[in-house]
Amino acid sequence: MQLTITLPTLDRWRTAPSIDTLRSLYDASADQWHDNLARLGQLHDYQLLFENPVVGDRLHHLDQASHILDCGVGTGVFSLALLDSIDQPAHVTGVDISYPMLTQAQQNLADRCPTLDVRWGNIRRLPFADESFDAVIFAHVLEHMADPVETLREMVRILKPGAPLVSSVTRKGLGQLLLSLRWQNRGYAANQLDAFLKTAGLETVRSFDYGAGWSRWMCIAAIGVKANTN
Repeated sequence: MQLTITLPTLDRWRTAPSIDTLRSLYDASADQWHDNLARLGQLHDYQLLFENPVVGDRLHHLDQASHILDCGVGTGVFSLALLDSIDQPAHVTGVDISYPMLTQAQQNLADRCPTLDVRWGNIRRLPFADESFDAVIFAHVLEHMADPVETLREMVRILKPGAPLVSSVTRKGLGQLLLSLRWQNRGYAANQLDAFLKTAGLETVRSFDYGAGWSRWMCIAAIGVKANTN
């Protein structure tokens, strides 16, 4: 008798996890999340991403009157990297499904962003008016969405015309497969991410590899701007 062993494929998580499952996972990890990202070097890598000239050129307009939305804000590390890359403070709104994560974000961002607004919310149905933000950012939330394009369209909806969206996602591959055993996350190739962003209504889309370390092998970043209808 021949024994056949079937390994999970890269598409193992065809069905996106429920919001309750995600909340439970991130609630349990909130206290260690910031330190874990620091050990992996992602805090530094995020800073380098926002210092990239291509990204910086799309963010130079941000000032004290600007409103930035961080979708799936977590402990606030992506927002911190953005704020460190611009000359003036800006209004930051952070949305997340995990209350413990929001507590951490409040603590991490309060000194850097005096007008901080963190709130519980589902990024698939954002509670904001059309064209109300000067930039949208997110890191590692799209991988949990059943329909990534529809989620991106919701983010694009609240962007002002000509405003940028900056994203970071998990790269499709063996590392992502191993992570998915716990986090139930998909992974994407650069061309997939670019196609998602363009289909959602963004122009001048460009994806980036991170420079070194964990992020180089595990992550892809991308930026695009909302089409200007004028």
